Amino acid sequence: MATGDFDLYYSDTPWEAIDKNQRAWYDPDLVSIFRNRAVFASAIPFVKNLGAVNATSMVVSQFMDPHPNFTALSMRQIWMPASHVDSKAVTIDFSRYGGKVAYHEYDDIINYWKVNKRAGLRRILKGALGVHNVEVMDALARNAFLSGAYDSGYKMFSGGGSDFSSLTTANKFDPSIALDIWLGMANRGVASALGASGAASSILCYTTPGVIYDIQKNASADDWLSASEYQSINRYEVGMYKNVRFVQAPQAMLYNCGTIIAQTTVTSAITAGDGAPDPASVKVDNTYAVGQSSSGITNYLQLASVSDLVVNDTISVHTTRTSDFGVSNGVDYREGTLHNRRIISIDAGNVRITLDRPIMVDMNTDLGGTVYAYVTKGRHIHSSIFVGGPQGIVAGVARAPRYHAPPPVDDFEQVHRFSWDAYMGFNAYAPEMFEVVFSAGTFRVKGAAGVQ
Repeated sequence: MATGDFDLYYSDTPWEAIDKNQRAWYDPDLVSIFRNRAVFASAIPFVKNLGAVNATSMVVSQFMDPHPNFTALSMRQIWMPASHVDSKAVTIDFSRYGGKVAYHEYDDIINYWKVNKRAGLRRILKGALGVHNVEVMDALARNAFLSGAYDSGYKMFSGGGSDFSSLTTANKFDPSIALDIWLGMANRGVASALGASGAASSILCYTTPGVIYDIQKNASADDWLSASEYQSINRYEVGMYKNVRFVQAPQAMLYNCGTIIAQTTVTSAITAGDGAPDPASVKVDNTYAVGQSSSGITNYLQLASVSDLVVNDTISVHTTRTSDFGVSNGVDYREGTLHNRRIISIDAGNVRITLDRPIMVDMNTDLGGTVYAYVTKGRHIHSSIFVGGPQGIVAGVARAPRYHAPPPVDDFEQVHRFSWDAYMGFNAYAPEMFEVVFSAGTFRVKGAAGVQ
């Protein structure tokens, strides 16, 4: 269904467009969680199509100003043609997203739920379920920025390359590229205020901790201004370099998506909960008893090879591969089941690794040849998302996130499920409003810092 701007409601959360008499009592809680945790919220407006709740897509039209014809009129001219106005449109396709958590009758949180359902649900919303909702929307927003820049050509690679495979450890982020970004946006007329969540004549840059580290290590004291030295407005803002405000966004790290250093396969099915060491005998970092030791859990991943893998490597466990970004059979950051984990131990004799945290989804489909997943160690790609205005990406909302508490269905009615779902779409709306720089960057979890 096509619609013009007059049919739309713009807001800074997915719930604001809902009429008060239709609003669920917990919506203010959802808004609070979203505003407190979402990284990209200030850069993305949420658009509600007020007349197409059941549509599969929405078309948002943009008005094009008339040409400023400054040709002088004759002294006696009394008629002239009307200035031509026109429009352009962007289609936003909707997809359904959701998540679920389950608790047993004996879990403390269910006691709160039974005694006071409203207070109990609030605890659940502010815990795992609400966090899951926000992180899904943040991931979709990040993907829209990265894909939008890649598809529109508003992208650059440190060192002058053309794709992920061209980035080497020498191609760290060059702070002076911020000036190039500023120049391009100024010439496109978009280097302006970000409204209530930004500052006049400044650009936001969402980037990785590694890029911020590299800027602070290499920039002069006069060029880098820490957020503690001025009035920072944006959540997670850490500092300013030449009028670009830098916001720390761990989601901007694309782990192992660059040139492959080592890639192997997982040769046994993975069940949610597998991969972490047995908490009864091994503590992660000699501190945490992680995961489960029940008979249904495998406390390692069975691999075809452990060559070139080292303890404390951050590897990716994934079920799909892509060559879209110049790396053949590389890690695809767009895969929803992708897990990034740190290796805790390697059993070379049995060809097994254990991880700092378990795999949280099932990966039990044979992809062919007894391959259930891939384990990849590659160059980490650091993305820096420069945003010059609030409508580069627009989130179309057909149905705002809604939470559900279906009744227990097991024989003893002891497992309580809580879920959320939404019908939304994140799409590039004005790609000239943002650019992305891909680079290498310093990385560290334990031990010495380095560039992978």
